[in-house]
Amino acid sequence: MSPTNKIAADYKIFCDESCHQEHDGSDLMVFGALKCSAQDVERLIRSIKDLRQAHNYHTEIKWTKLIAKQAPFYRALIDLFIQSDCLAFKATVVLNKHLLDHQQYNAGSHNTFYYKMAFYALRDFLKEQGKVYRLYLDYMDTQGAAKASKLAEVLNTNMRGQVSVAAHCIRSHESQLIQLCDLFCGAVAYATRTDLNKTSAAKNEVIAYLGERLQRSLSIGTPPWEEKFNIFQFSPRKA
Repeated sequence: MSPTNKIAADYKIFCDESCHQEHDGSDLMVFGALKCSAQDVERLIRSIKDLRQAHNYHTEIKWTKLIAKQAPFYRALIDLFIQSDCLAFKATVVLNKHLLDHQQYNAGSHNTFYYKMAFYALRDFLKEQGKVYRLYLDYMDTQGAAKASKLAEVLNTNMRGQVSVAAHCIRSHESQLIQLCDLFCGAVAYATRTDLNKTSAAKNEVIAYLGERLQRSLSIGTPPWEEKFNIFQFSPRKA
């Protein structure tokens, strides 16, 4: 166990992704991170559990499995996020995924690119010097722990020892806040994709309500100084 794991965290960052597989039929991919002050994590978990109880919602929150009749629950989750000053979300969106040249830039590995994408999404959350950050990534495969550890190492090196970062892989059903991150990642991806016949009433309602609360579209990037719900879009250049 690294020394960072033994020190109380100042911030916890919960990560998830959407359309991240290389050949999944989508021409974009999203990596999302939900940052929370560590002292507020348990309170927020209790709040989400209270909302689950109030709305009789007891399954995992997943964008791919939204329940149309549970729209009031999803709106309540969005309201909780908006009203919680301790929470911030960032999505990094890769457009035109088919233009990625993994052979030239990623040692032939889409998985390597995924962790590069995670690095660029997360480094903007590590601004406060002297703070301890814990990253929680959704479990992907048996190599995930080693890759998460390497990601933390690279982030620590990039920050020149000004912060302390440790990373952990956990199952999404174990974390209410990874599930909330999944909801936001899915909403950004669905709103941005142009290759879909967007007929899901539940998904369209979540996107509409989130956009209404944020007072902007989820399908366009935000200014870099936007802190509450930041969307960074980029497209690989055509060779």
